[in-house]
Amino acid sequence: MHGDKIKTIRELRGFSQEYMANELGIAQNSYSKIETNQIKLTADTLQKISEILCVSIQDIMSHYPVLVNFDFVNDKRNKGMQEKLPSLDKDLVEKLIAAKDNEIHYLRELVNGLLKEIKIG
Repeated sequence: MHGDKIKTIRELRGFSQEYMANELGIAQNSYSKIETNQIKLTADTLQKISEILCVSIQDIMSHYPVLVNFDFVNDKRNKGMQEKLPSLDKDLVEKLIAAKDNEIHYLRELVNGLLKEIKIG
């Protein structure tokens, strides 16, 4: 029932099924069955999964989309999670930030132009 959400959060974290299975102390194929809703989760397993993924049980159980916190350093539930994050390509991150900044600049100019047209017209 909640396997799809667990899978989505796991993928956002960059964790493999093998990693999750190892952390839970189960076989990878057993973990796969959790994500495909082939086995019912126990409260204990759900608690462990939420801790590994650094989300609340309510985040997993809710029908609402989960907001994933990537601020692992300041997350009170952090247990060395920053070491488990996939490494980010610094150049890619810088390019994405630059693209975002360019988009913001363009939109500001567009808004200012529209405001000038409104004042003139």
